Formats: sequence, C-alpha cells, structure tokens
Amino acid sequence: MSQPNSVTENEVFFRHWLRSPKSMGSIIPSSRVLARALAGAAAWQPGDHVVELGGGTGAITQGLLERGIPPANIVVVELETNLHQYLAGRYPEVNVIQGDATRLAEITARLDIQRISTVISGLPMVGMPPAFKKAIVDQAFTVMPAGHFMLQYTYSPVPPVPVDELGLEAELARYVLWNVPPAAIWRYRRKSR
Repeated sequence: MSQPNSVTENEVFFRHWLRSPKSMGSIIPSSRVLARALAGAAAWQPGDHVVELGGGTGAITQGLLERGIPPANIVVVELETNLHQYLAGRYPEVNVIQGDATRLAEITARLDIQRISTVISGLPMVGMPPAFKKAIVDQAFTVMPAGHFMLQYTYSPVPPVPVDELGLEAELARYVLWNVPPAAIWRYRRKSR
C-alpha cells in the first residue's frame, strides 16, 4: 500500500504520540508479529466483517489484509483526525471511519453491515475511566451475534477490561514476546446466563 505524502508510519505515530501520549497504548506502532497474531486469533469467514477499534497507523489492519480478509470486509474506527486521514490514504479500499468506539452500533448501521464476526480493540483500556470501558465493550457485543468474541491487545501484564463488572469471561489468547513492548491478546466473551 502506498504511504500518503511519503510520510512513514513511524513518523505519523511518533508525531501523534508527542501531541497526545495518553491516547496511544505504546510509544511505537504494533509489530508485524502482533498484527499476524491478532489476525490469526480473529474469527472470520467469507461474508463476515472484522471491526478494528483504534486503527492507529494501520499495523493491525495490514495483518488482517495479509490474512486474506478483503478490504471491503474490514472496518477501522479511528477517532483522531490525523490518524484517520493517514489510514484513509494508506488503505483506500478499507472502510476507514472517523468515529467514536462508544458509538459503534451507529457506525455499523450507517455502513449497513450485516455480520460482524470479531471486534479487535487496540484502544488503551488500562487508563480509561470505567464508564468508557463499559461503553466500548457494550457496543462491541451489541454489533456481534451472541457467542462471538472481542479481542483486546495490551502491553499491560494484567487484563485491561474488568470482567466481573462487565459480565465477561476472559482468556489469554496469545502472548507476543516479539513485540516491543511484549503484548498480550485477551479474548472476551459475554458470560452465559
């Protein structure tokens, strides 16, 4: 994929990090190893969509494309204007939406998406207020059929989403040592009632 205005992913990421370090989960973009691990952990079959929350500079998007998920079946939601513009230029065939993850149901309804198999979150959940975590998780499970799961990657050694308070079950899907810093991929499901 071409890079808009020949600005590199690292440059875009670092500039954004300088402006708003708390909005980023790391000081460098996610690695290809982490991107492949997340893409491999996502549930997907032809006709399904995968939603990525917090697309950043597109490392995870690239992993989803390399897995073979068609660009039209990927939705990337990015709130920050400069990151959204970069992603839209880098991946013109992917549904790159500037929007708020707490309004995911509205976003997917506007796109008329019928089946979402997995929501992947790269949002820095550890430092978020509980109400935001709840809103993001609730929206993720609102847009997916019952029984599906959300993936959250984090650089924290503990699960970033409070399972008991949100009625979730969590399992460590993968631990990616070859990422800087090492990353954990957590799989969340709604507790069966």
